[in-house]
Amino acid sequence: TPVPQASAPLQPPSPQQAPTSLSPMAQVSVTPPAGDVRVGAGPYLVPVYVSGISRASTITVTVTFNPAILRMRTVQEGSFLRQGAANVVFTRNTDAASGRIDLTFVRTGDAAAAIQFDAGASGMSQVAVSGVATNPTGGTIPLQFVPASIVVR
Repeated sequence: TPVPQASAPLQPPSPQQAPTSLSPMAQVSVTPPAGDVRVGAGPYLVPVYVSGISRASTITVTVTFNPAILRMRTVQEGSFLRQGAANVVFTRNTDAASGRIDLTFVRTGDAAAAIQFDAGASGMSQVAVSGVATNPTGGTIPLQFVPASIVVR
């Protein structure tokens, strides 16, 4: 008969290996401006929201849009960045000609930004978001991305 072998005692994962246990509802979204968007008018504000996330130390978001339809004017920090007097590093890298904005927020807590566009031509532009978030131990936080469509008349 086989002799049972002693198994090694289970060890809890080290903090660096600890899984991220966050709501699967962590989400990055953009919201189109309310009302009509008209050529030659503006600026129009398109908020970038990060919600349902905690213990995020770094969030990197890429926003893309059709530069033939929308002209990026500015990118601003959102109000959530400074909640609780948090120390935040907000960086942006923009390429208005190709329709790409890269945003990075480094802090513990939620983050948001806003992009100001002018309506350059009639048509529809999808404003898409993608990116990654990490927790203080370097674990990846799953995110869901919600794009928006902006129709310029």
